[in-house]
Order: sequence, then structure tokens, then C-alpha cells
Amino acid sequence: MDALDILKKRIDALTRVLGPVREAESVEGIVDSLCSANALLSEATTGRAQLQQCVGRAAELEKYLDPNFLDKHQQVRSKEVYLNAVAPELHTQAEQLERIKQLEPALGADQLKQVTQNNGEYAQQSELIEESLILAMKRYGEIQEGLLTSLDAMSARLDQVEQRMDQKKKSDLNKDVPPMD
Repeated sequence: MDALDILKKRIDALTRVLGPVREAESVEGIVDSLCSANALLSEATTGRAQLQQCVGRAAELEKYLDPNFLDKHQQVRSKEVYLNAVAPELHTQAEQLERIKQLEPALGADQLKQVTQNNGEYAQQSELIEESLILAMKRYGEIQEGLLTSLDAMSARLDQVEQRMDQKKKSDLNKDVPPMD
């Protein structure tokens, strides 16, 4: 979502709060209001260190209010789950290799060959498991992305239905009220 879309959504939200205004008044009025609000905030925070710190952390608050913030953390969580799933297998392999190094002098050549072959098989199995986990995570990400897209579309449709219902209520109220003489 780029900055222009965010600004449009904010202006739409302000328009819903303030009510419908003519196009020329809305842009100029909003710009003037924002400029005067900025000037008032600057005057109010002058000499107040704690307020200036709060205003300085506004970017951090914006980050938390970003609708994609949760998505980013979910992706990190997916990677964490993957690492936790693979970690025991890697730990087991590391222990086996360490054991082989310790036993290498005591083992005969045939036993060493068998252990090496077994480790090769374990490595292949681990690679297959890792590949399947990677594919599963990619598919999970695709499904998650599709769900988020669907939810966004449904949210937009719900907003449209709510707007239509509000318009219908207003028109029904205007129809039901007889003109006063």
C-alpha cells in the first residue's frame, strides 16, 4: 500500500466523520485545518520534553497501526516454526557426526563404511524433509495471501453494502417525513 492510498483512506475517513462537503471546500478546508492543527501542535509542545518525545514516536505508532504489520510478524513466525521443526534433526545429525569422529579410530574400515553410508541416507532423508517443509511453507504462504486478499475484498464489499444501507435509510427517512407547512 503506497502513501497515496493511505492518504486517500484517511481523507475518506475524515469525510465520513465530518460529513459530505463540497469538493472545493473539502480539499482546501482539510489542508487549512491540517496546517493550523500542525501550528497549534508545535506551539503546544514547545518547551514540553515529554510531549515532544510522544510526537517523535508517532512514526513508531504508525508502524503498529499499519495493517501489514501483523502480516510481517506472521511471516517471521512461519520461519520460526520451520526452524523449530528442522532443529531437532540437525541436532541429531551433529551428534552422530561427533560420535563418528570419536569412534573413528576404534572402528574397522567396514563398520566405518556402513556408518558413512547410513549418514548419507540420513542426509538424503533430511534434504527430502527440508524440501517438503519448504514447499509446504510456500503453499501456506500462498494460501495465507489468498485469504488476506479475499478478506480485503469482502471488507470492501461490506463497506459498500453499509454505505448503500445508510443511503437507503436516509432516503426512507426523507420519504416518511411529510413536509411541514
